Amino acid sequence: MADPRLIGDRYEVQGRLGSGGMGQVYEARDRVLDRRVAVKVLARGPAGSEFADRFLREARALARISHPNAVVVHDVALHEDVPYLVMELLEGVDLARLMSVRGALPPGLVRAVAFGMCAGLGAVHNVGMLHRDVKPSNVHLTREGRVVLQDFGIAHLLDTTQTSLTAPGVVIGTPLYLAPESLAGNRVGPHSDLYAVGACMYEMLTGRRAFDGDSTMSIIYRIVHDPAPTLRDVPGVPADLVVLVDRLLAKDPRDRPSSSEVRDLLDMPANAARLVAEAVTGELRDRAVRDFGPDTAPPAVAAVGETGVVRIVRDPAPPAEGDAEPGERRVTEVFAPDPATLLLRVLDPPPLPETELALSSGTLSHIRRGISPEVADARQREAVSLLLRGSLDEAVELLGMVADVCRTSFGPTHPTTLTCHYWQGVCLARLGAQGAAVAKFAEVTEAVAAALTAHESELP
Repeated sequence: MADPRLIGDRYEVQGRLGSGGMGQVYEARDRVLDRRVAVKVLARGPAGSEFADRFLREARALARISHPNAVVVHDVALHEDVPYLVMELLEGVDLARLMSVRGALPPGLVRAVAFGMCAGLGAVHNVGMLHRDVKPSNVHLTREGRVVLQDFGIAHLLDTTQTSLTAPGVVIGTPLYLAPESLAGNRVGPHSDLYAVGACMYEMLTGRRAFDGDSTMSIIYRIVHDPAPTLRDVPGVPADLVVLVDRLLAKDPRDRPSSSEVRDLLDMPANAARLVAEAVTGELRDRAVRDFGPDTAPPAVAAVGETGVVRIVRDPAPPAEGDAEPGERRVTEVFAPDPATLLLRVLDPPPLPETELALSSGTLSHIRRGISPEVADARQREAVSLLLRGSLDEAVELLGMVADVCRTSFGPTHPTTLTCHYWQGVCLARLGAQGAAVAKFAEVTEAVAAALTAHESELP
């Protein structure tokens, strides 16, 4: 179907979150409960009441799953004969993105993520479903420390050739993470999902996939016929994780542990939620520093005086060709009303009026296309409201967009541009990038000082 404006006479579409072979995912507002949700509109199934009845029956089984490690399904129905599911809207980062930035992950974080994956799979299996497409992009990590499985059972709902979980002859899912029995067309079961956990753990611990190749067919052949790689010779991998991953990647499903056994063997750290939260916040912090960190290097010295003035001292740049001496050290003073520290003021700014608009990172591409100098100020207020509510991932991207438009349209010293840079500094500080935050504030202060000097020189 074409991009809808209203789904099921209830879900008001705000923007597209993503798309794939299974269908389209939209951010929407639930008109009845006034909350933000994700709506997955699936690929159109065959016409007729048999498919509709089967979809609704099996989708209701998904909706019965209630577990913190499985995405919550709020509603299932048909829209113009096309099935859709309404799910909780998650913020944070998926495991695939985290690994693309970080590469191999620390063993403690791997234990925490794998434990959450197995706990979510246990909930899925308990209602008689299989996930069938466990892979890093379907594992979502939140800034609260949750590990959430997404898209469980979706492939099975669309597979109209079978009526049971273990019917042979059908290959569904992403080949890189599918169990050998699934690729060979044999019966699958809960242990097939656990194989995918092992493949994800191998990738988390090494930064590379367990099986790879030049083509999909070569990967499938290797998974079915070649011995699974081992972690025995990988430095830094604990011995118990080596043994566990070997068992999960076993060719014979009977040799793999169950989800509950995996959880017992993982020896999950007590601070697992904090490890996950710190990894997500760290990825967001790095992105914020990269996208709108200070144009100059962080200050060599940043000190707070008794009068509430932060002195930022920058080392001189190397001498240019032909210069005998380097330039002088540059000192910028930023006034802090609270003499204790500027960062305390930054970390607890005065509240702004709440706005009714709530955004997710998925709607920002739509905003990017529509943003203009005329609306930049309003978008900036929306970004600040998101920041103060704690939706830092949304605020990071929206503030970056607004700053780009303001710099291009108004100039680097325009009040709207400088205000946007100030709030970028606030966002950096809240993410723990204090050095970059202070340097960002210094940029604003220096730009204001330069603008005032230029204005005074023009006065008669």
